[in-house]
Amino acid sequence: MLEIPRAVLSHHQHQRKGVTVFQVITTPDSLHMRQGAGTGFDSIGFIKQATVLTALAVDSSGTWLQVKEDGKGGKTGWCSARYVVPASAVDSPWLAVAAKEVGTKEYPGNNYSHPRIQQYLATVNDLSALEKLHDETAWCSCFMNWCVEQTGRVGTDSAWAKSWGNWRKAAAISAMQTGDIAVFDRRSPKGGGGHVGIAIAIDTTAQKILLLGGNQSDAVRYAWYPLDGMQRDTHYNLLSLRRA
Repeated sequence: MLEIPRAVLSHHQHQRKGVTVFQVITTPDSLHMRQGAGTGFDSIGFIKQATVLTALAVDSSGTWLQVKEDGKGGKTGWCSARYVVPASAVDSPWLAVAAKEVGTKEYPGNNYSHPRIQQYLATVNDLSALEKLHDETAWCSCFMNWCVEQTGRVGTDSAWAKSWGNWRKAAAISAMQTGDIAVFDRRSPKGGGGHVGIAIAIDTTAQKILLLGGNQSDAVRYAWYPLDGMQRDTHYNLLSLRRA
């Protein structure tokens, strides 16, 4: 089991009473803070653009964040994750690109494919023309390539998640920073492979990492993954972090 000392946490994130939190910045001119995770919940106020908030939790869909305003008397509520960016996006610009894609998900069935996901698939050179037409093709690495390319950088041009293990420079897992690209080995009864996403925060108590990535339950969303352990019937092992 991969162990990370509780005292070792990246900039823009820390732990409070065992719960990992991180900073986010609002992007619209004004943004609803709601009583719960979803537009069906009442608004408890508006937040101005470029306001720094503390993210406390992620909802089960991975598309809403529970946030708290700084300062005495600051409100706590829920905001759509699509309209806030983790604070280190300046250091890792692909993070801001990825955040705007939150909520993009595969169309059900085989008759239609999401045109945005087809754009992700088009960024790599090791898929067939047919594979690039279907949003059910594994696309976590394609999404990562698309995000990196939107910032004017070169990705791996590969749909293979583990191709990111050779990208740019390695960073120590014990010194993870929000925005690092996390590369996993993935094993299940159905076979092996990998996964790649953007590291957001580490929960050292539960030994898991929060990723913002594509093809996470068939969508662009926030999701927790074990650093080295089982999730449902799949074993994940964090192999490396990559940094520009």
